[in-house]
Amino acid sequence: MLRRSARHAIAPTITLDFLIPRAALCGRTQAAVGSSGQPAHLGYRRLSSKLSPLPSASSSTPTPGTVLAHLERTIGPLDKQHLPSLTHTQVDAFNDAIPGLRTALAQRDLAKAKEIWTSLKQKSLMAFFGPAQYDVCARAVKDLLKHTSFSRLSEGDRQFLGDIAMACAVRRFTNGLRALMLAAVKDGNPEAALALFEQYVTELQERTIPRSDVAEGSSPLATDEFPAEDDESPTSPSPVRDDVLLAAVIAYAQLDNFAGALQVYLRTDTRIAQATLEATLRPSQLSHDLRTKVLLYARRLNAAALLSKPPTLMKHLSNLTRDLADKCLERLYATVIAGASGPDAWVATKPSQLSGTRAVLLPDFFWASFMKSFLACRRTDMAERLWDDMSKLAVKPDIAVWNAQLDGYGNLRSLDAVRTTWEVMVRQGVKPDALSHRALISAFFAVGKADEGLAHFHAFGQECAKKGARFEDSGVLAVYNTTLHGLLFADREEDALAIKRKMTDTGPKPDILTYNTFLRYYGRKGKLKTMASMLQELEPAGLKADVYTFSTLLAALLKVRPDADQIVVNFMKKQGVVPDTTSLTAIIDHQLRERTPHNFKVAMDLITKMERGDFGDAQPNAITYTSVLTAINRDRWLEPSVVDEYNKQIWEKMKSRHLQPNRATYNVLLKASLEGREPEGLENALRYYRDMVGQRVHVGTDTWYILLKGLLDRKRWDIAGEVVKDMRQHGVTNLSRSLRTLVEKVSRSNGMRAAGAGAGSDL
Repeated sequence: MLRRSARHAIAPTITLDFLIPRAALCGRTQAAVGSSGQPAHLGYRRLSSKLSPLPSASSSTPTPGTVLAHLERTIGPLDKQHLPSLTHTQVDAFNDAIPGLRTALAQRDLAKAKEIWTSLKQKSLMAFFGPAQYDVCARAVKDLLKHTSFSRLSEGDRQFLGDIAMACAVRRFTNGLRALMLAAVKDGNPEAALALFEQYVTELQERTIPRSDVAEGSSPLATDEFPAEDDESPTSPSPVRDDVLLAAVIAYAQLDNFAGALQVYLRTDTRIAQATLEATLRPSQLSHDLRTKVLLYARRLNAAALLSKPPTLMKHLSNLTRDLADKCLERLYATVIAGASGPDAWVATKPSQLSGTRAVLLPDFFWASFMKSFLACRRTDMAERLWDDMSKLAVKPDIAVWNAQLDGYGNLRSLDAVRTTWEVMVRQGVKPDALSHRALISAFFAVGKADEGLAHFHAFGQECAKKGARFEDSGVLAVYNTTLHGLLFADREEDALAIKRKMTDTGPKPDILTYNTFLRYYGRKGKLKTMASMLQELEPAGLKADVYTFSTLLAALLKVRPDADQIVVNFMKKQGVVPDTTSLTAIIDHQLRERTPHNFKVAMDLITKMERGDFGDAQPNAITYTSVLTAINRDRWLEPSVVDEYNKQIWEKMKSRHLQPNRATYNVLLKASLEGREPEGLENALRYYRDMVGQRVHVGTDTWYILLKGLLDRKRWDIAGEVVKDMRQHGVTNLSRSLRTLVEKVSRSNGMRAAGAGAGSDL
């Protein structure tokens, strides 16, 4: 609040305390004392007293520059307006008005509050409102509506409260506006709530929103179906707060108007956080039927948001498939399919259906991608259901869907299913393309039927010759490369060489993948002279070696040549590739992906030489070390003792070289430590966690999940409880379903333990 000094007729001293961020005023107090009067980050502090600190790469003490930068970022709510000089009268008026306004609202004296608010505007004192004043006003509106129903407010009072709530909401303090909208909904007036929302959006558009003002709740909904991935966030974050958007969705649900909710949801580009959904849909807030409908709307809206951004959907499906999250895939698929039919259909399966409520078009890759994902997760039942759904929706499967099924069953080594799919496809008049043939040939080789695979390849070649197929078609080249890989894997070198000669003479011309396939084969056989001959063919063929080529060559040469790395570096330079940190890191990563003791030694030796400076300025960086940690801790392909030793070594190297570990580094080490031996594993995990917090590395939901999952697996409910307290102190809200389940389990268990201890003391 503005304060003045009246001593010795000195001009009033104006203390703009609202310029000071709330975090700067009370952050340290809150960090020291939590809401319960106990130290914040209790688990961290208790644990830190038991464990020696890790060496720190950088000081955690904020510098003056850091503090000033933080202040500048936080002063955004002042709208960067120039503050004019104030008169004594203005100072007195401002100092009297703020507590008076708060008192009037608390006493539900709207006439008095309106008078003060109008006076502030008339005297041009609104420019001096800061976060503290907007927060107070927003909370006052919210508290007033706890005791006053929307219907009992006069039109003038509604407009007045809306004016205050709106002024606060566009500056990030949305408590009042959300409460006003929900009050309108509870009184059966959703139209009024939607009018407030539209006014809110309009005022946001008319106002330049600093990036720091963007709502944290604007991230995608964090659930198993719709994770809040960093790379899925909007490129330009929406200024619309998710709690206000949810209030609008509730109003649309009350009107039974999903189409309206969908239009608003897609227009704002904001995603509703799971925590916001749970906090708003409490039984005391809404009726059971309305809550149920809003939850249904939320699932549909988030599915629609994914469908409306095909690249995001593709990445999301890839992530779910990688994690074998078949249940999440099934739920997402079911939500979309349910939206493609019925009176409330909102999904269009083809462009001609886009009209009315059908506002979202299924991407072209939808069916093929889900087919691929289901079969990758071994969900043949869902693959069959997908075909049934396509039939019900009158969707004709294109060749991409057929190929996805052929590939999927082939990867499952189910040759009978591949053959059946092929026969049905041909019987229905679908013409197989090159990738269809590639999938069938790959399936033959996968089950050891090399003769049948080669026979089908020759039949494919004859068909191409008859029809004059263009060999520059990438699909045709894929058939040849798949066949070569299968033949070499079956140790049929002569057949593979015959096909390569034919490719060189008549096409399709071999590419770098063709040569890499042979190089890998000869490298494993130890045929270095043949490898050298293959490498000499690259330049005449107009091809450039890639990382796979260099890595394969290095692994083979190190078996017989102590100077193998220098030979590879010279070859890289000859190919026009600079042996810098990026290229050498890629080679190391490729070596580790082979998952053999020999390749592991190659990778570690290469890092040692980088550290020693053998490659000039190509020094290992945080990415290099993190890629090593990720590879050696995945799937237990190395002895646990070896992994433990290298985890420690790499950590110490990063610290000694002043390389700041990132979140991925900490996640790998935390997971590995918690899965390690007692008690060192637990102690190491807690040290890594403490260092992560001390270095101010963002602790994401993935990190919290790793911590809680590892602690529960170890039955360390006490420490898990402290981690949950830390989460609350960090203000973690966007919990995935799996993380939320762990938190609830910890809270429930510790609550029962506390109750049991209390009962015991009573006895």
